[in-house]
Amino acid sequence: MSINTVFDNFCNSIKMVESKDWQSRIAEITKKINKKYYDSDDSHNHRLFVGSVGRHTATNKVSDFDVLFMLPWNVYHRFNNHSGNGQSDLLQEVKECIKERYPRTQINADGQVIDVTFNNGLIEVIPGFENNDGSFQYADTNDGGKWKTTNPRPEKQKCTDDNDATCGTFIDCARMIRVWKNHNGFVFNGLLIDTLIDRFYVDNNDVLENNLYSNYPFVLKKIFEFLSNQNQDQKYWHALGSNQQIGNHGSNKFIKEARKALDKLNEINSDNDSEVLKFFSEIFGYQFKQYANDSVSHTTEKFASTYFSAIDIKGSFDIECIVSQDGFRDHPIQYYLYSKLGTIFKNKHLLFKVDNLDLPTNINQSNLKYYWKVRNFGLEAEEKRQLRGQIFKGKSIHREDTKYKSMKHYVECYIVDNDVVIARNKIIVPIGEYGDAR
Repeated sequence: MSINTVFDNFCNSIKMVESKDWQSRIAEITKKINKKYYDSDDSHNHRLFVGSVGRHTATNKVSDFDVLFMLPWNVYHRFNNHSGNGQSDLLQEVKECIKERYPRTQINADGQVIDVTFNNGLIEVIPGFENNDGSFQYADTNDGGKWKTTNPRPEKQKCTDDNDATCGTFIDCARMIRVWKNHNGFVFNGLLIDTLIDRFYVDNNDVLENNLYSNYPFVLKKIFEFLSNQNQDQKYWHALGSNQQIGNHGSNKFIKEARKALDKLNEINSDNDSEVLKFFSEIFGYQFKQYANDSVSHTTEKFASTYFSAIDIKGSFDIECIVSQDGFRDHPIQYYLYSKLGTIFKNKHLLFKVDNLDLPTNINQSNLKYYWKVRNFGLEAEEKRQLRGQIFKGKSIHREDTKYKSMKHYVECYIVDNDVVIARNKIIVPIGEYGDAR
């Protein structure tokens, strides 16, 4: 299949599709808030979609809806006059209002938002008060409580303007970068993605305005180059449109990941369609591979992008692997990989363990679930019908044995919150034979 056709299919497949379930939930919350603060049964007014959904840069199966609700100013004055943390009191009042409609749903009010958590994602409710310039005051419960200002409308408009100017390439790129970060399992703030694609467009408008799908490999190569050249020590960026500060999320790991992608892309023959499609299948995963490789649709292997409701990477972790054998000393897998052997051998025991878990503080870790995927390769595994590749529920520790020779085996772990993957990592497990040692 041609590069033009594959990217056409891929970009159309990752567009956000409005879900009737989510539309209904948001309408019910809107109606409840309007009834309390405006004495109205309206289910659409006084709300503004913000975040990636509001900027139309969200991908399909989005799991996080940010909705700003515009409350009357007399409500602001009522809570601003509280002797204690009026901001916290405001969030609690709105929380209780929503809970009347969803009494059995997990609802938390802390920081700046009210999280309404369903079994396949959440709605983040931000109570706000509109200023004369179109910006909003909103509550921050931290440090005794204070009011902050946000200005999402110019951000939304700038995304629309950029997308119109590029005939859709801007949003295609913003979505593809989201798929890349979610497949490779690193944190990359959505507003920062849109901001950096906007900056790339300012510096390279001729690249984005050449909007043929067949040109997308070149466009993405230039974007990876741009991202890899960002300052690793930068503490914040100024958002497109609003100029508000976006903090350093995930230790700017996107810079290192962009460099890795660019280095791999530079190694392939860009005139060879097969090599190009294979590369993008690796960095985008199944969501791309299903269009680039017809045989993938017939495999029994499972993929996170279709197994779970959504993937929205919010944190990170390491996978520790300890290799043991009866009568021998235990070693971490790196002991073998970084030795002159570069491999481990058959008949070893492997203990995989989730380590150094780093997630946002508002995530309740007691609710997390762990899933694993073991992927075998090679003739031995194929002959034994043990190529595997299923996804299964487990714990933070998982055990395996080494049985089949291949340098491509891997084990992947997914940390899941309400059927949404919020962190993932993969470890390569190369298995050789003693005869391979030199």
